[in-house]
Amino acid sequence: MTDEKLIYLVDDDKDFREATCEFLEAEGFPTVAFEQGDAMLAQLDPEWNGIILCDFRMQNMDGLAVLEAARKSAPGVPFVMLTGHGDLRTAIAATKAGAYDFLEKPVQPDYLLNLLRRGLKVRKLAVENNRLRRRVARYSDMRSRLIGTSKAMKACRNELLNVTPLPVTVTLHGEAGTGKELGARTIHEFSELTGEFHTINCATATIDSLRAELECQTDPQDTLFMRSLHQMDAFLQSHLAEFLRQSQRPRVVVSMIGDPDAHMASGVLTRELYYLINVATICLPPLRSRDRDIFILLETFLRTGAARLGKSLPRVDTALIERFRAHDWPGNVRELRNVADRLVIGLPIDLKTTARDAGQSMSYEEAMRDFERSLLVRTLVETGGHKGDAAAMLSIPRKRLYLRLKAVGLSE
Repeated sequence: MTDEKLIYLVDDDKDFREATCEFLEAEGFPTVAFEQGDAMLAQLDPEWNGIILCDFRMQNMDGLAVLEAARKSAPGVPFVMLTGHGDLRTAIAATKAGAYDFLEKPVQPDYLLNLLRRGLKVRKLAVENNRLRRRVARYSDMRSRLIGTSKAMKACRNELLNVTPLPVTVTLHGEAGTGKELGARTIHEFSELTGEFHTINCATATIDSLRAELECQTDPQDTLFMRSLHQMDAFLQSHLAEFLRQSQRPRVVVSMIGDPDAHMASGVLTRELYYLINVATICLPPLRSRDRDIFILLETFLRTGAARLGKSLPRVDTALIERFRAHDWPGNVRELRNVADRLVIGLPIDLKTTARDAGQSMSYEEAMRDFERSLLVRTLVETGGHKGDAAAMLSIPRKRLYLRLKAVGLSE
């Protein structure tokens, strides 16, 4: 016998209510009885799998009023009206108002049981169909957020969709630039949670800042995204582990570059924290494993970039396409977005440099040069490629801007 209540019985006749409840429980139908309709309505959930049995003639709120309110708050829940013998007018009114069926008192036990079995079966199928439709709709919406038709991306979307409704900690891992924060936001926005999305950068967190942040995180309707968990030291990890053991806290999504198992084996992650977060782990695929997605993403980034910067859509010639095909995209989606922005504002494309901009390691001299290059690129993006405005924003003469652009390879 299931613990879930399958029958809500509403009747102000105490003797009938208690006898019927006892009978239904004995027949395997977990039942909760209510003396008044408003008490039942307060507990009614639109996703409930059960059936309502409600008497018509009651004080304060009659059966038709209860039926009308139930249809508004939970229209899919079957409602069976209990009427007096020969009360055909009430039965017709209840049916017109949306009742699943009606029964005359005194109720025939076998007929009641058959009606309940039939109604519960119909209700179960309806709930499953509704969930399936919502899942299909969410997946369709998710495709517009996490773009791609490759096998790797389809599998990733399915994994995200599977964990979205579950109250579990999720770990997103993979290479730099694969879209882990976008994945975390997608989990929050496609879940049933109604709260806020908060982010803590584990790479820069201190004990004081972490304590202050975690003390504020108490709403179960929120999502807390712990970015770059692999860069958090063991002392701070112990505080996070203590937080994860609390019951009154938001949903937590963590991200890291690399594999959680390898991080635990090497000591980057403490065993305590590893076992707390190793519940639902999803690897976001690198761009090189998503060949067919590269040009879908590129077109998307070019269109959004052109609209954002007020530029015309740039032309991508065959030679550049072949370079893209041969490139292994070490900076992943982040690198591809950088390339798209540069194409939109008319800057030359250096795939080696864009990979570094997307987070790859480099020497000190390379880092200083690429810092200047990145600063110039960001400024040109913000000014829509207008060099005069870029020079003004950087507070340097236009001639010096041209010299620096040439020095870092951003002009001929």
